[in-house]
Amino acid sequence: MSLPTPTDRPSKPFTWKIENFSKLKTKKLYSDTFYSGGYKWRVLIYPKGNNVEYLSLYLDVGDSATLPYGWTRYARFSVSVINQIHNALTVRKVAANPLEDQLVLALLVLVGYSLNASQVPCRLRHTQHQFDAREFDWGFTSFMPLKELNDPGQGFLLNDTIIVEADVTVPKQHNSKLETVENGNHEEESQLPSRDNSSGKLEADITETSPQSTLQSTLGSQIAFVDGSSEVTATAGKVRFLSYWVSSEAFQLLEKIQGLHKGTFVKFSMKGQALQTVLLESFASFIDSMSSTKVTEVNEEALQLAAISIDDYERVGLDLRWLKQRLEEAKGVKKHSESVNTVESCGISLEVARAKVRELEEGLAKAKAEVEAMSRDLPKSLGVNDSVLKDIV
Repeated sequence: MSLPTPTDRPSKPFTWKIENFSKLKTKKLYSDTFYSGGYKWRVLIYPKGNNVEYLSLYLDVGDSATLPYGWTRYARFSVSVINQIHNALTVRKVAANPLEDQLVLALLVLVGYSLNASQVPCRLRHTQHQFDAREFDWGFTSFMPLKELNDPGQGFLLNDTIIVEADVTVPKQHNSKLETVENGNHEEESQLPSRDNSSGKLEADITETSPQSTLQSTLGSQIAFVDGSSEVTATAGKVRFLSYWVSSEAFQLLEKIQGLHKGTFVKFSMKGQALQTVLLESFASFIDSMSSTKVTEVNEEALQLAAISIDDYERVGLDLRWLKQRLEEAKGVKKHSESVNTVESCGISLEVARAKVRELEEGLAKAKAEVEAMSRDLPKSLGVNDSVLKDIV
């Protein structure tokens, strides 16, 4: 059986309008099948939550039951619930790669943080996952609180209808090393629908163990350590960027950044080739995620998340003044756009009001003319409060 060929060609986001949402009795519901990257996909939703008080939302391989033994399908994706009143308040989440989360967690430990996996800034995460016969659907058990979703005033449920959107990309090339990693500790938000929602938390405390022992215990044999004077020789699947080794996908983006902003990597300081690779690849992923962020999505929450990530990268010497400036520019552009929209909205409302005033003025003039005409023909001896037969009976 032949499999479709993956493609980087952009696909339109899949939109699923679910009507009579509050009346749904089924535990879970699948969307129609849609195509992206040459593959079949579906969205899986638990309207009442997957054993939690949250909407549960997943991406599902639409033809998993008919695929040959040993199949895998690698994708980057995001799922959203559209806010039908204020689009900027749309809830959008991306799929995290568990190994990448752990690598970034360990990296942050080395530069001075003490935190658990759930606290890793989400913008540091790759928006990617490998699907297979064991993990044929993936997503978010705790996507958003049901209380918030079902409140009509919040804008997600309008006319008893919600709108779900899925954006899927299947890249032609990717880091196959990451694909083959088996990891049982899925993050609480990203797990299979059929599994127990509980998950282990990675705790990293640099006051009790050395950074390298913490990282080694976190990742096991997935990463090799070196001291400051040695070099890692295993560079399979990596390409040279400056004096570092990164994936081919990261290389293309990092090269572009280096060409446009030459001072970005001048003061980059991180000992150990493995950690250099992890940090630069996570930085490339962060920039890739920011590149897909529209100006209309630049709200205070997004800016705060971006600021956390930028601060993390600046701690290891990356010069990101150009990125900070662009975010401020985007913030200004969005604010201007909102002001323009307000002006246009007020202008439209004013025109509607003026039209209504003109209509009322015309009605008033017509009524006055009718009163004047009728007054000339009325009997002077009969008033509105008099008996109908006054003076004649």
